[in-house]
Amino acid sequence: MSRVPHRASGQAIVVMAAAIGVLVMAAGLAVDGGYALVQRREAQNTADFAALAGARIVAIWIADNHEDGTDANVQAAITASVATNGGAPITFGSTSGPVYVSASGSVLGYVGSGSIPSFSVGVRVTVSRPWTPFLLSVIGANTWTAGASATARGGYYAARIPGAVFPAGIAEAFFNNRQPCSGPINTSDEDDPCYPRQLTPGTLNVPGGFGWLKFGCDGYGLGQDPPANAGGCDPNKPFLQDQIGPPGKSYGCCDLVGQPGSLDRIGSLPGNKASADCSYWITAGTTLPVPVWDYAGGTGNNAWYHIVGYTGFQVTDCNGGKDIKGVWRQPFYLGPTTTTPGFAGAPLAVQLVN
Repeated sequence: MSRVPHRASGQAIVVMAAAIGVLVMAAGLAVDGGYALVQRREAQNTADFAALAGARIVAIWIADNHEDGTDANVQAAITASVATNGGAPITFGSTSGPVYVSASGSVLGYVGSGSIPSFSVGVRVTVSRPWTPFLLSVIGANTWTAGASATARGGYYAARIPGAVFPAGIAEAFFNNRQPCSGPINTSDEDDPCYPRQLTPGTLNVPGGFGWLKFGCDGYGLGQDPPANAGGCDPNKPFLQDQIGPPGKSYGCCDLVGQPGSLDRIGSLPGNKASADCSYWITAGTTLPVPVWDYAGGTGNNAWYHIVGYTGFQVTDCNGGKDIKGVWRQPFYLGPTTTTPGFAGAPLAVQLVN
């Protein structure tokens, strides 16, 4: 008779232990399950950044820079991005390794094979992100892995440039036989792409112009009415300085380029801006969107430039407003891409596909 209470007590302990186990399991699923979702999102971010890093090099290759646009640099960019964002090391050349893709999304070859295949427009990257559960490790679940894939394209930018545009037009001919600058400014080696060049030499400008543009002027530029705050689009130094900024004011100059019905013309400011001040942008070292033109017409205040697009420049000198110098940076943008350059000096872009 004395053994029965002991048996019941032992059964109660077993039941309690089982209940505690269930509670631990439920808590583990709740805590570690939630953390698993976080890790899944982080894995996707890692894959996205790695794909964009690889597509950036593909864009350089598409732009015919085969010195920097190489398979080795694609591999290095993906490796560095994955390491920076906490992913497991990539195994290049394996079935799960990064691959080059065509415009249709078909696989063209492995990244790391030695060359970028013809017709490549981007890369597909699969990453894994190992992590250790908090509570479920008690029951032996010591390591879990989150995985994700991403595809990104590289090429020329296929949309309007965001933000204000610097009011100095650059001739398309300027870009002939030139490569963009990807390093620090070099003032000693004239053969270096990073050696500052005169952006608006008089031989390329309209008579009486030094490359300065007036945005948003009725009858000049793109034909839009001058906004109330545009200073009447006067051909004077205060109006020019208002365009230069900071912040720069484009007065609608960039909205219609390439659109049906647009003349794609921006008016010229005559060459009397002897004290234009670009010091803010020079000190900041900012890469600025700058209009590119292919032909022009008129003279002096009635002159205009035909705009074909925009590119990125770092202004290094505005000596008296008549000698604008800088280096071609060809910035990257996130947005729609195309493999067709459209005009010399077109900026590059990368785009996540999925």
